[in-house]
Amino acid sequence: MNRESKQYVLSMFTVNAAASLQCVEDCSNSHTTMATNGNPTGIRLKKQLGLVSTTSYIVGSIIGVGIFISPTAVLEGVGSSVGLSLLVWTLCGALTYCGAMCYAEYGTRVKKSGGTYTYIREAFGDLAGFVFLWTQLVIVRPLSTGLACLAAAEYIMRPVYLACPNMAPTTAKAMLAFVILGFFVAANMYSVRLGSWLQTVSTVYKVGALVTIVFAGILHLCQGHTENFRDPFRTTGVTAGGVALSVYAGLYTYGGWDNVNIAVEEVIRPHRTIPTAILGGLAIPTLTYILGNVAYHAVLTNAEIQSGVAVAVVFGERKLGFIKWIILPCVAISAAGIANAVIFTSCRINFVGGRDGLFPRFLSMISVPRGTPQPSIIALFLITTIFVCLGDVKSVLGAYAFYKAGGECLAVSGIALIRRAHPDTDKTYKVHWLFPCIYVLAFLVLSVTAVVNDAGKYLPPFVLMLLGVPLYYMSRSRWWKQGRLTTVNKWVTLLCHRLLLCEHATQLVL
Repeated sequence: MNRESKQYVLSMFTVNAAASLQCVEDCSNSHTTMATNGNPTGIRLKKQLGLVSTTSYIVGSIIGVGIFISPTAVLEGVGSSVGLSLLVWTLCGALTYCGAMCYAEYGTRVKKSGGTYTYIREAFGDLAGFVFLWTQLVIVRPLSTGLACLAAAEYIMRPVYLACPNMAPTTAKAMLAFVILGFFVAANMYSVRLGSWLQTVSTVYKVGALVTIVFAGILHLCQGHTENFRDPFRTTGVTAGGVALSVYAGLYTYGGWDNVNIAVEEVIRPHRTIPTAILGGLAIPTLTYILGNVAYHAVLTNAEIQSGVAVAVVFGERKLGFIKWIILPCVAISAAGIANAVIFTSCRINFVGGRDGLFPRFLSMISVPRGTPQPSIIALFLITTIFVCLGDVKSVLGAYAFYKAGGECLAVSGIALIRRAHPDTDKTYKVHWLFPCIYVLAFLVLSVTAVVNDAGKYLPPFVLMLLGVPLYYMSRSRWWKQGRLTTVNKWVTLLCHRLLLCEHATQLVL
């Protein structure tokens, strides 16, 4: 190719790129105009999640590796008291139910995806929504996804290093975690139905493993082995800070009950599906958690539970015989199911934040052939890889439950404002006012107790949260909107449009 031909090709590429950028910008503006005029047409996520899928996402998100690994934190926090430990598990289930019923109302009242973020923004404005959004997107959700993938890798490799589990190479676990992460990212990018099917399969496996443990433990108890339940409320010393830590550990294990609200726009008949899915999806984990801990205490002593070894593994060694080899794969599948659920919900938060204009607009793009928010999923994947590379992020795990419970409490506290902004209809499920009052009051008491007794552990989340305030005002500034970052956003949008065949989602008007 001569010099003139090269210059011609280069000039044509430049013209085409500029035209594509202008087309992407015009397309974005046309979608915004279309939403403003109330036109129901446009690119949106499809309604394809029924009762089985939504219940599976809730059950699969709640029942994770926590109940299989160890309830050590709960037992230690209440002074090694079996009775108080079971009481904490029951109390956490009741508190979670109060918050979940408020979210059941939100799901039928606010017809918009995003979950906690959407409810905080609807009640308290853009600033509060942005502060919650960036902490969830940049820290909490990728951290949760990375932990689930690392836990799954840990228990897939555990049979290979069964005699010395601590000798498993960290790099090998990280590489296996990358494979698990990549598999579920690809599945969620390919199809919503495939992701929901994988979630249903993992839910069946983890519930099956818990039923096996419960059955074996109750059978052991019925055989007259009640020595571990003698004097159940005898303690070795209980402190207010220990109880707060115990309740936080329990609430962390119950986390995930809000996942369906994050994808309300994809739920079929939400006025019927969401309340039923939340009620059933929360009842199953609560019952299995309580019975599972009864089974653990029936077979294992307090010293064995607090030894730091995975409780399910010790339980299998003591009671299940050759069936113990089923427990480890089920724990791995359970952790993988958590990763799948977090990927599904987290990318929806990214998607809604981009569509609302609080985050870059390319996050709100949807793959036209697949109907999935592929740019948002890729963004979550890139951030999660950083946490997986660290190998061990347990040092910041304490902030996870604090962030999540705090955001949900703030969302529930705005229920009066949500009701005023979105009046009742014949398809609205309305919860009694006692439920939000109990949930908010319990969280405030728990937070004050935890901060007073261990300020160094719980105050850093507040500092990280406050960093969202200057970030919000920076994102509103002219430098942010008209500088080079705008050009970067246009080029990323072009790549998503050309490579992923994505279009901007239509702005949802309520």
